[in-house]
Formats: sequence, C-alpha cells, structure tokens
Amino acid sequence: MIRVIPSNKLLIIYLALSGITYLGLLTNNLFGVYFGLALFIVFTSYVLSWYLLTILTALYSQLAFSQDNVGLMVGSSTVIGIRILSKIPLRWEARLTLIHPPHIQSSVIKIRVNDGDFMVKLTGKWIGEVKIIGGIIDFEEPLRLLLIQSLLLNNGVNVVIRPRQLSSAISKVEIDGYTEYGALMEGRLGDFKSLSVYDYERSASTIHWLTSARVNELMMINRSDYGSCPIFIMNSSSRVLIPQNNERPIDKALQAISDLSQRCGEVSVVLVSKDHVEQKILSKVIIPYLEREIRIKMIRSCDINNVTMNIPDYFRKYIDYNKLLEIAYIRSPLGDEPSIDELNKALSTVSNRDRVILLNIDLGN
Repeated sequence: MIRVIPSNKLLIIYLALSGITYLGLLTNNLFGVYFGLALFIVFTSYVLSWYLLTILTALYSQLAFSQDNVGLMVGSSTVIGIRILSKIPLRWEARLTLIHPPHIQSSVIKIRVNDGDFMVKLTGKWIGEVKIIGGIIDFEEPLRLLLIQSLLLNNGVNVVIRPRQLSSAISKVEIDGYTEYGALMEGRLGDFKSLSVYDYERSASTIHWLTSARVNELMMINRSDYGSCPIFIMNSSSRVLIPQNNERPIDKALQAISDLSQRCGEVSVVLVSKDHVEQKILSKVIIPYLEREIRIKMIRSCDINNVTMNIPDYFRKYIDYNKLLEIAYIRSPLGDEPSIDELNKALSTVSNRDRVILLNIDLGN
C-alpha cells in the first residue's frame, strides 16, 4: 500500500549530472568525468537513503485515533486527536489526508511520525452516519524530488451528523397547531407542500387533479397549513442525494422530520421510490441512520462508473468492498423516481390524509 511518485526535478538533476560526465568524456577532461561521477554517486546515495528510510517508516506505520465515535450537528465542528506510530524510530514530517465521504469536511494536516497526538477539525456538512476509515500519509523529500504515499487503514471512527436544533422561535409553537410552524418551515426549506382532502369552502384552484385522479378522491395542496403530528411521504430516490449548490434535498427533508420529531416524539414517514414503498416510525435519534440506509442502498445498486470516492484510484484495490461502501457516493441520479403507482400506494397506507406532508415529491402541474 505504498505509492512512489518521482518529480520532474529528479529527472532533470540526473540528466544534468549525466551531462557533466558525458561532456568530460567528449572533451577528454578527466576532472569533468570524475566530478560528474562523484556528484552522481553522492546524489544517488542521498536519494536512495531517504527513499529506503521513508519506505520502511511508511511500511511500519499505524494510524490511531483518540476516539472511536464522534457526534456533531450540521454546520458544527469538533476536533479529534490523531497519532502516527512507526516501529522505525524516526520523526519524519508528513501530510495526512483523512478518508471519509463528503458528509464531513476535514483539512489536510501536517503531522510528525512518533510525536504524539495532532488535532484535526471535523465539520458536519450533511446529515448522516458515516465513517472515517483511515488516511493517506504523504512523505515529501525536502528538495521535493520524491513523494511517497502510504495508505493507513484501521477500524475507523464512526461519525454521526445530526440535523440542526430548532430555533427558539420555532420551539415555542405548540403541537396542536402548526400554522405558525409551517410558515417558518416554508421560509427555511422553500416550497413546503402538504396534501389534504378537498374543502368545498376553498377555491377549486387548490385542487390537485392528478393526485385526485390517482386516489379517486378530491385532494388539494396546502402551504403553511398543518395539523398536529403530520405524516410524511418522502422521496427516497437517488435524486435526493445529489447536491445542488452544495446542499442535498434529503437534508432539507430530514431537517423537517427532525424538527417535528422533537414535538411528536416519533414521526411516521413513508419512503417512496421506483418499485419501493416502505413506512417507518422515526425518532430524532434514528434520522442520521435513515440517511445511511438510503445512501448505501443506492451505492449497492449503482454502476462503479457512477460512484465517486475521496481516495486515489491507485489505493482502491487495497480496500475491502465493505469499507469502500462507507466512503462512496453516487454522482448522478439512477432513474428511480417514484411513479404514479408508488405515490398512490403510499397514500393508501396513510390513515388520515389531512395530515400528509410531501417531501421532495414532484406533483407535476
């Protein structure tokens, strides 16, 4: 699990030293020949010595974390301690890049082998339960002639990124009425729709005819008008995992579910995608694990060319498939949007349609 990357500077230096020796031979200048050979031997000895010591240091190095589990919220940060230990008693300086999915952000840190703990900052970006499976350590020769990379794997760190907490303004809203809450949520999450049975005192323009035809009952669209503890119908297709301006639709949906779960304790959620309808009862604690379940399911059904990973291709062959799943992420949708049949089936599982809220469901016109 070692990769050696020579720089162009190394090749240029060797060409220059060879050129000195060759010119000495052409001009029959013994001093030039011996001087070129001496430089060549000294330089080669230096490069080989650094190379061998660094290779041995990298081969016998281990990555250790100060903790096995980390919890944080979207937008918040925490730090963990990292240590590189090697059986070779050298304190080489190096750079360390952690291997994890894009749910968390971490910077490349400068570290020294066999020199105690170094702190790295982790920032929550997306909701979910993910894993840091290890890191890639870079040893760079002081003259930048060679770069040696080593893949360091261990049991990893479990990182749970939870939704944001409710703001104080929203937390004052009672369970029995969500009108004010709905207005606040719509301001935060955009076009936040709910379905309910048609009220004949309302304008006929509120009727959603496509949905009404599907369920054989007049249904209308509400905005910012909620009953207590609504039931969510959530799009769980691959499209909701694709970020738009660095934000994912699934995070907005899970944030809404999380906010209501703080009042209702447990929330009923119906997941819909192509050929799949599943009802779940979720609490706030379970929400990050739901994202992981949806994500891993998509990755398993995805073509390898539609998967991106935060690791050079060279090292992938050394990593177990199950560990690769932990850091993999899909690049583009898989064409698994829920159809009319799935939406109809999802609505049929709901006992009270007056309390249905749609998340990332495209109702059409």
